[in-house]
Amino acid sequence: MEGDAVFGNDKGELHLQPTYEVGQRKASVVVQASRGASYALARFTSKGKRVLEVLRGSYQTDLPFQAVGTLRVTSQFDFTQSIPTMTVEGLTGSGRTKAVLNLQASDPTLTVVHALDQRNTIAPEISLHTAKIMYQWNVALDSGSIKTKVDPTSAIHVTWTDKSMNGKWVTDFRLPLTGTTMKALAADVRVRRQFSF
Repeated sequence: MEGDAVFGNDKGELHLQPTYEVGQRKASVVVQASRGASYALARFTSKGKRVLEVLRGSYQTDLPFQAVGTLRVTSQFDFTQSIPTMTVEGLTGSGRTKAVLNLQASDPTLTVVHALDQRNTIAPEISLHTAKIMYQWNVALDSGSIKTKVDPTSAIHVTWTDKSMNGKWVTDFRLPLTGTTMKALAADVRVRRQFSF
């Protein structure tokens, strides 16, 4: 069972989302207080080692510069796994380019997302721990999208999503770049159907 309640005034908004899982007899509630684009969020539960499972906060401010027009800092702490994360995002004044510094302890990354035009977006990502670079290219179509992810040390993965009236067709194509020869390329192709009721 799920519920949703929103209370607001000119100073901000309070969002409550209680849930109850009958089979596990577990109750939880997500409390979010927001003002503009900034917010603080906490998730509480009635079962488990911790009553407070997740605490997250995000602050966004606008800057008077063309190079960096918006700055957002988001931090989170997962009490169930004792994992802290922090993300720093800078958005240009034009809104076409965004730099995302993801400071997770296991594998911190720096991603630059750039909209080449209305349909094409590229997003190279570099690992600050291993210096490994991943390449992403997303193309928006009239009836869906094509998402390409290239890991030069592993594989090329392409996902084509085609929307229809009753759902989506999703085609996944994966071409490994390791352990193959020019004579034998082992591609993996999967086609799925998602229905909307």
